[in-house]
Amino acid sequence: MSPATRVDYRRRLDDLVERRSSPRYAFTATVEAIDTKASIRMTGRLSDISSHGCYVDTISPFAKNANVMLTITREAQSFKTQANISYSMTGMGMGLSFTNTEPDQLPVLEAWLEELKTSAPTPQTDLNVTSGTFTPVVENGKVTEDILRQVLGELIAVLSRKRVVSDSEGMALMRKLSE
Repeated sequence: MSPATRVDYRRRLDDLVERRSSPRYAFTATVEAIDTKASIRMTGRLSDISSHGCYVDTISPFAKNANVMLTITREAQSFKTQANISYSMTGMGMGLSFTNTEPDQLPVLEAWLEELKTSAPTPQTDLNVTSGTFTPVVENGKVTEDILRQVLGELIAVLSRKRVVSDSEGMALMRKLSE
């Protein structure tokens, strides 16, 4: 891998790695986001949610750092909030951080999260991967073994949650990751 490719890869990984302060739960809902500056509207499908943000599956996500008005609708309930695009992956989706939520909107989000806490398996942030032997992608850079381990662990959890891999396959991959 050339040094330029390593730097680009490191930047992409740094953009994807989140420092989550609350657990995320698998959650399916429709989403409408409107870029507040450009007045551009997009729709997508929410795949996970927390008290501080969410991830939206969409082919054409907004650019990183864009500010949007977000409406999440599930069954007959809607949650509206302002959000900022934390990271964006063309053809895949975007991670959003909730930035300004009106107090009257919070009960909807809190009810959804409470329902998810009681019915969902362990949230992603409880993922605990023990130390192993990985070679860092970048020496003396931001991408460390722990970050790579965390990203791979979260990827395995997402693949398992979305039923791309079975629970037993996911557990086998997690065991290999911790070896």
